[in-house]
Amino acid sequence: MITRPASSRQPARVPWTRERLVRERSIALGAAIERSTAASYSSALQSYLSFCKAHNFPIEPTPDSFSFHTVYMSHHIKPRSVESYLSGICNQLEPHFPQTCSVRKDILVTRTLTGCKKLFTSPIHRKRPLARSEIASLQPQYAASQNHDDLLFFAMLTTGFGGLLRLGELVWPDKTDLRDYRKVTLRHTVHWLPRGFDFTLPGHKADRLFEGSCVVIAGTAPHLIQAIGRWTSEAFQGYIRKHPVLLAALIYSGFRIA
Repeated sequence: MITRPASSRQPARVPWTRERLVRERSIALGAAIERSTAASYSSALQSYLSFCKAHNFPIEPTPDSFSFHTVYMSHHIKPRSVESYLSGICNQLEPHFPQTCSVRKDILVTRTLTGCKKLFTSPIHRKRPLARSEIASLQPQYAASQNHDDLLFFAMLTTGFGGLLRLGELVWPDKTDLRDYRKVTLRHTVHWLPRGFDFTLPGHKADRLFEGSCVVIAGTAPHLIQAIGRWTSEAFQGYIRKHPVLLAALIYSGFRIA
């Protein structure tokens, strides 16, 4: 039997009712997934439910139902999207069917998805990266403008380029139900530096493990780091964490990392 030590330093706390425990847990669970992600997961679940209803399959996940849904949807959308659908379906159904994730990992499901990727996949087309010269070419038009929207656009463009920020970290969603003030960069967090500026970037679902949330926009290019890593562009600066060799170069070059 475990007894409470006589010299326990735990302060006396008022116990909660079960109703409050359930309520607070529900709030925490609701905050675990981003609103935009929850909307995507709900769409994926609706796709699965419609498939099961149309084909007279039970809703409870099985290797057959998941593999059939995979091959069926791969004829209508990209297999990569089907893979994301399966993640959303698992997230939504697991509270009701605890074996859902095990079904998703079944060899029949994984091999069906692999085969669909080989049969129906399409090449990924990405826009070419922006160059510094292209950003600079916009300065005469926007930096000297008296229009607030022009100045805001140019500020977002240069800040996003220098800090390698995602679009979701720079703009406010059009859908009001997706807006979250916890992800808004506040004005008072901006500080001017001798050769740049920094600000606090709130937590983002795509970078949970980063050791800090301070984004530094510096004006001096760390050429020594670029030479060590043999990078052909300066875009690597936003991805630096704490590689031993790079950290030493940063210390001796006087460049600040974030």
